[in-house]
Amino acid sequence: MREERGRTVETGVEARAGFLDRPVLIVLGVSLVLGVVVLGALWLGFFSSGA
Repeated sequence: MREERGRTVETGVEARAGFLDRPVLIVLGVSLVLGVVVLGALWLGFFSSGA
C-alpha cells in the first residue's frame, strides 16, 4: 500500500486480500466437474427412462 495525494492506493492482490492460487482453482474446478456430473445424471434420469 502507498499513499498518493492523501489516499491509499493498493495493488490488485492487496485489494482482494490474496492470490488466486492452486487450492482455490482446484476447488473451483472440482465443484464445476461435480456440478456437470450431477446435472448430467439428472438429465439422463429424466430423459432416458423411456415411455
